[in-house]
Amino acid sequence: MNTKRFTILHSNDMHGDFLAELEAGTEDMVGGLSLLSGYINQVRAEEKNVIYTISGDMVQGSIIDSEYKGISTIEIMNYLSPDCASLGNHELDYGLPQLLFLDKMANFPIINANMYIKKYNKRLMMPYLIKNIDGFDILFIGIVTETVMDALKLDNHIGTFICLEDAATEIGHICDAYKNDDIDLTVLLTHIGLESDKQLAAILKPEWGVDIILGGHSHSYMEQPEVVNNILIAQAAVGTNQIGRFDLLVDDDTNAI
Repeated sequence: MNTKRFTILHSNDMHGDFLAELEAGTEDMVGGLSLLSGYINQVRAEEKNVIYTISGDMVQGSIIDSEYKGISTIEIMNYLSPDCASLGNHELDYGLPQLLFLDKMANFPIINANMYIKKYNKRLMMPYLIKNIDGFDILFIGIVTETVMDALKLDNHIGTFICLEDAATEIGHICDAYKNDDIDLTVLLTHIGLESDKQLAAILKPEWGVDIILGGHSHSYMEQPEVVNNILIAQAAVGTNQIGRFDLLVDDDTNAI
């Protein structure tokens, strides 16, 4: 049996939370990107196959971020060096041109599969990423739904899928396109809220092979993942006071966790 161990670290809804703060009732500093970076680098040194992802809303929430319209945030995110990030609703707060500028600034892929330019029926962003890590192919797909994209309703050039069923269909199209390839692990990076993540997981077809949903938007703190339709669902609250972690053994012969 050919199994390999992977460590997945994940954040969401960081909202420009740059600085550490004193934990209530103690003299311990918690949160902030310097401490977060230190932990990520420690895990990368200790484990062989480490993946770090962000599920939306990197920007908007601090005075520094608002002043520089996300530029300072993306510059710092480049130092964290995530393997993949997905769009959240607040990435659109500074307007579409600024989002596209931030995407070009990023030294990491920012993905979204279900936002389209209406007139040309073309995706706005790179929809997915296949990353080969230690001989295993891992598929990441970014998803957001119109229920959390109020900013887009002001822009006549962009259309989004408006319900979970449409998002599920998009996921199915991508997974079907690679059904003859040896995809070892499929991870959705969503920004739709925990309850919607559970609804989405319930309607995904098992043959699509989705293994994990790493979500955002509802700021849900979870000690353990939820399991719906044999799909693991997790989220890492809000800000930089915590980070999610999976330690997985993946079987290459059966693509099972």
